[in-house]
Amino acid sequence: MSEPTRALICVRGRATQQRVRKGTGSEHEGVVLETSAGERLVLVRLGGNPFSDAQTLQLAGNEVEVKGYRIGNEMRYVEASPIG
Repeated sequence: MSEPTRALICVRGRATQQRVRKGTGSEHEGVVLETSAGERLVLVRLGGNPFSDAQTLQLAGNEVEVKGYRIGNEMRYVEASPIG
């Protein structure tokens, strides 16, 4: 039996740098996308280092549009660009 495929989605919001995965061995400074609906998604670039990725860190402080795959509270993105 094959695994279900995930749909590529597009999400917009404000990217901020903050502590993620608090209280775990994976706790670190990461980038979170906060949507207008109040959702908070941890941004992880596909192919990037999930703990420290320069491209992802550059998104912090900007309104962005992100295309990728949502897995729980993570957005594993393939493309991200500032809005405006």
